[in-house]
Amino acid sequence: MKTRLILKPGQKGTGRLVNIYGDRLICVRYRYDEKRRKRLKTVELLVEETDWNPEKKPGPG
Repeated sequence: MKTRLILKPGQKGTGRLVNIYGDRLICVRYRYDEKRRKRLKTVELLVEETDWNPEKKPGPG
């Protein structure tokens, strides 16, 4: 299966999905399954956002 097209919110072809998912929409992918002869539309969604503070690791020396 190959991914041929990745669209970001606001690009042509994402309007209806932006209306459904809003700011949670990260991208829309169109994948093609040659064996089954199907085009699959997938969405990547943001499901959680939390604060993160990376720990500082001691440097050399």
